[in-house]
Amino acid sequence: MLINEIFKSISGESWQAGYPAIFIRTFGCPLRCSYCDSTYAIEGSDYTDMSIPEIITEVEKLDCRRVILTGGEPLIQKDHIELINTLVKEGHTVEIETSGAVPIDDVVGLDNVYVTMDWKSKSSGMRDRMLEANLEKLSEYDVLKFVVSDAADLRDMLKVYNKTKATCFVSPIFGEIEPKTIVEFLLDNNLNDIRFQIQLHKVVWKPDERGV
Repeated sequence: MLINEIFKSISGESWQAGYPAIFIRTFGCPLRCSYCDSTYAIEGSDYTDMSIPEIITEVEKLDCRRVILTGGEPLIQKDHIELINTLVKEGHTVEIETSGAVPIDDVVGLDNVYVTMDWKSKSSGMRDRMLEANLEKLSEYDVLKFVVSDAADLRDMLKVYNKTKATCFVSPIFGEIEPKTIVEFLLDNNLNDIRFQIQLHKVVWKPDERGV
């Protein structure tokens, strides 16, 4: 597998926000979102080709049961299922952060595995790459995440959020929209089942800092 980095930090968002977790960041992604904060993991040659045992060895050194498989886009790695199954067998809970642009059929419903799937906003420039069929495959244990920068993105969220059983989160593109604007939109539209969040790692550390 092409691995950009493996590190321990706190989870910055979703169900596990605030908890320590091990991040396995894979390399490569089919999308080029306007607000991508990890272009180092999708372009160039900043990766190591690692076997599953090599990845597990690095994970075990970091001594944490929570693992977040992220990217890039982890589901384009041909051995992603083998890695996920091995992590679970070794006693880890696995969260998969995926873009919404690739099928999720083989990772939903697995024991001790849950999916956090993005729904790319219009401002990302990748809205037309979203696979709407993924929405109905998410369970109540999974997460649908909206990252927004303006009112148009918020209105688009209104069209999508109720097409899934997943718990929905919304967060601002860092520095692009006031958090208050999002919160007021949720309250004004009685969106009582969407949770507001801020990416905690960008508050604790510098927004562009790696390995955190």
